[in-house]
Amino acid sequence: MPSLHGATEVATRESRELAPIRIFTDLIELTGRVAPAGQRITDILLRGQDLAFLPAGADPEPENWILIAPTDILFVSPPPMAPRAPWRARRDQRAVALCVGRYRVRGTAHLAPGVEPAQLPSRPGFLPLTDARVDEERFSVVIVNLARAVIDSRG
Repeated sequence: MPSLHGATEVATRESRELAPIRIFTDLIELTGRVAPAGQRITDILLRGQDLAFLPAGADPEPENWILIAPTDILFVSPPPMAPRAPWRARRDQRAVALCVGRYRVRGTAHLAPGVEPAQLPSRPGFLPLTDARVDEERFSVVIVNLARAVIDSRG
């Protein structure tokens, strides 16, 4: 995971509004902060952008930031979302259970009409799940890397 050496302006700008995040990979769980700059973490990941991450306890100096590629991520527990406009496209709420790496993730997917949970692993990108459980730990939201997920037949 590369660092942001020499990116003083980026690190300074990003350190203004830091938000908590947990990032789960095959090898490690990372706890720290991100500077989403008003963007949803889902949108950043869907665009394929590396996620600039500051480990817990680190000062927001340029050399302390780490770039994490979306392909390295199994799922994340993102910062709380800012309030949004009340209009939303119609979505069907469906319970889903996925195996992602060594984790079992269950939650509510807000799917476009006609999309079935069984189709999810064949779809590219990241999927937010609300009222989620990872193994036995509860999360309000987790964002799952569908490229790394398979349907959990246990439900």
